[in-house]
Amino acid sequence: MLLLFINFFNPPSKLKFKKFQKSLTFNCSTISSGFTNSSSNNTVFLKAVSSGRLTLNHLEAARKVIRRKMKKQGFLHAYVYPYVCTTKKPLAVRMGKGKGAIADWVFPIRPGRLIFEINYCSLNLGAEALIMAAKKLPVKCKVFVFK
Repeated sequence: MLLLFINFFNPPSKLKFKKFQKSLTFNCSTISSGFTNSSSNNTVFLKAVSSGRLTLNHLEAARKVIRRKMKKQGFLHAYVYPYVCTTKKPLAVRMGKGKGAIADWVFPIRPGRLIFEINYCSLNLGAEALIMAAKKLPVKCKVFVFK
């Protein structure tokens, strides 16, 4: 089977607002339910245990590690996509004069959220790949198997 390429570097094309305001629950530690579309057996999941933010660089680093470990076997599905932009003002600029330019895209993650899923490969290989990917992410993660 072919390992699917996921392009995290395309920002969302249609948004209601160009720039977001931080909500009170941006790093909230409330429990959110993970969902899955797969009904197949022999599936390995990576699930978040703590809350935080996943940036484009975090997700791309995890995807590269999984791809390197899997060697074009299995099918990778990502359940997260960075849709919230963060802004930053340039250095040595005084306060005021509006909000800064878009600096990064993030995905606010809460405990219990599924991040990655691997199908159609051996369970040991999939679990090892997701353990290596979990080390690249800034949140605590847990790997579990659906038999």
